[in-house]
Amino acid sequence: MPPAPIEDSEEFRIFLDELGEMVELTEANLVELEKSPGDPGLISEVFRAMHTIKGGAATLGLEDGVKVTHAMETLLDEVRSGSRQLDSSMVDLLFSVLDWLKVWRDALSAGLSHPSPVSLLESIEEFSSSGALGPGPKRTAAVSGAWESETSLPPPLKEAIESALARGKTPAVLKVRFRRGAPLLSVRAYQVITYADEIADVLGSVPSAEDIEKDAVGEELSVYFVPAEKGDALVGAVSSVTDVSSASVEPVGLQGSTEAGASHRSPEELQSLAHHTGGGGRPVPEEPATALEISAGSSGGGRGSVAQGGPQTQRQGEAAPGHSGDASTGTGEGSKQAGTPTPANDAPVVRKTDLGRTVRVDVSLLDFLMDTVGELVIQRTRLTQIASKLQAEDETAAAGQDIGTLAAHLQRISQELQEGIMRARLLPLKNIFAKFPRLIRDLSAKCGKQVRFEMTGEDTELDRTVIEAIDDPLIHILRNAVDHGIETPEERRKKGKPPEGLIRLSAWHQENHVLIQVEDDGAGVDVEKVKEAAVKKGLMSREAVSNLDEKQALELIFLPGFSTAEKPTEVSGRGVGMDVVRENLQRVNGTVEVRTRRGHGTTVSLRLPLTVAIMRALLVLAGGWVYAVPTSSVEEVVDFSGKTLQTIQGKPTIVVRGRVFPLVSLQGVLEGDMWNVGKSCQYALLTRNGKNLMALAVDDLIGEEEIVVKEMGRLLSRVRGVAGATILADGDPAIILDVNYLV
Repeated sequence: MPPAPIEDSEEFRIFLDELGEMVELTEANLVELEKSPGDPGLISEVFRAMHTIKGGAATLGLEDGVKVTHAMETLLDEVRSGSRQLDSSMVDLLFSVLDWLKVWRDALSAGLSHPSPVSLLESIEEFSSSGALGPGPKRTAAVSGAWESETSLPPPLKEAIESALARGKTPAVLKVRFRRGAPLLSVRAYQVITYADEIADVLGSVPSAEDIEKDAVGEELSVYFVPAEKGDALVGAVSSVTDVSSASVEPVGLQGSTEAGASHRSPEELQSLAHHTGGGGRPVPEEPATALEISAGSSGGGRGSVAQGGPQTQRQGEAAPGHSGDASTGTGEGSKQAGTPTPANDAPVVRKTDLGRTVRVDVSLLDFLMDTVGELVIQRTRLTQIASKLQAEDETAAAGQDIGTLAAHLQRISQELQEGIMRARLLPLKNIFAKFPRLIRDLSAKCGKQVRFEMTGEDTELDRTVIEAIDDPLIHILRNAVDHGIETPEERRKKGKPPEGLIRLSAWHQENHVLIQVEDDGAGVDVEKVKEAAVKKGLMSREAVSNLDEKQALELIFLPGFSTAEKPTEVSGRGVGMDVVRENLQRVNGTVEVRTRRGHGTTVSLRLPLTVAIMRALLVLAGGWVYAVPTSSVEEVVDFSGKTLQTIQGKPTIVVRGRVFPLVSLQGVLEGDMWNVGKSCQYALLTRNGKNLMALAVDDLIGEEEIVVKEMGRLLSRVRGVAGATILADGDPAIILDVNYLV
């Protein structure tokens, strides 16, 4: 029976997922590397990512990917050794390699013909042969002297060690002895090198990797690495490899002696170390793991995570870092929370992959589990109602008590299961944030502008459905910020601003929502220009526009097709796509708000629910129908039955502790007469419509329950004020209301 095609294998699908993540992280690291060309951590992480991709491609026999990533490795190795300086032209070339990898991955995923790497490899070869600096920095006599006796090392390994010494690194050698007569020594040697490479930077080995592949392995293996401080961790890691009888670490240059600094382990010590490293051949991280991530197998954001209190994860109520002031845009209005920390320095952020701590699960399985838990929640509520009815009758009170106890126990178990599944659906925002530094870099270069881009809150988590919905909106907003927000360096100098503009993308938890803000310190939105554009496009009359205040005028940019640009640009126009932004957010019960200050900048704020799958809602009765209002939208419930309503300019109002709320009827809103508060209305839900206070009059309250959000058809999903639908415990459907867009 012939073997299955490699494209049908699980290894192939995993490789494509990891390739996409590696490329995204490398893009972000390259942007940072361009700002800090000499940062060794960034260089090493980019090099490691390409090395990982190359290894995966080689395992699957994908030679084109091996050639391209190997060429990228070569360039980066020249930077690491000091023989080449990293400049913008080299970064552009490295970005072109990543672009090719993206196209290549998409072709592999779709089963299409692969893009040819020939022209790219020729460009790399041409660049490589023209820009090298020659030999690296001269080594001191002491360093050179230390190697006079090391003539037995292969020249490539010797050069790698000399390069590490020249860069101020401290090399060491891990010496491993295998049990005499042990079989499969090449496999054991490969395991040792693999584990060593996970902990330190491996410079080479004796015998070499090529010799190990040819099975030319003896009972001794020497692995050279940096830094030397990782020695004990390496000894602990290799101790779990089968047939390892002894392991030691020695500083390089001591001619194989056991002088001070050498670290040896006896067989008994190796067994102890194997126990403390898990005994399974994988080293335990130096820092305890703080998050378990479940990554799904689809591209385009189909990964989930279960976070267990990671140190960098922002919790509910925490403000975004850097939100202690409003100097950048002058558009605060309480948008930032005082007393929050700011970055201590401008050190580059090295973005590392979490592939070693992930288990990949298909998204459809998570959806199935979520649907199943949703049905369990409905039946749990139904059982609780049955218990309450039985307890109300004397003859069935005892049975009702037993069922009530069972329902309470089931509620606790199902709630824990529900929370676990919901957390499994959560993704950190870095899944979409990772590509934005590259986006800003390319856009600013295309527009001839200087932009400093800052991101905070990347570990803030959202339901994967919400993240998918905000991906395109954030791209639209960032494009607008670069193209029409930030001015050119010349314009900024004339205004007394620094030539480099600032765009800040931040995210943080606030109560049971997530806030995402895009701020820029550019020119701001010209409100008068917005009004004039609305008249020219026939959206409003000049008389109607003249009566709009600033907030109402800014709402015009969300109209379909609205733009203040006199002619379309290659990048964007202020307002282009903003209708898409609002439409996407409405689908997930989110809101968007724009604040601006002419000449100082613009802030676009997105307010999003943590999840759209299961939520707590208040069930109300209006006009004989049951509706669900998310509790996150309700501040308070007021009983005004029997009281005389006050009116302001003929409109009903209700006063609660000195605050005046306009009172609108839920039934009236749905029937087209929102001020018609009938005598049947007994309760008012105090809510906010954006920033405006509002009281929503309803006939009666049914209670608070957890509801499962169900998808609606395309026609109903576009109805204003409707956020979705749910199935009640008695099996009847109910509409979920979005009070932000109801009026």
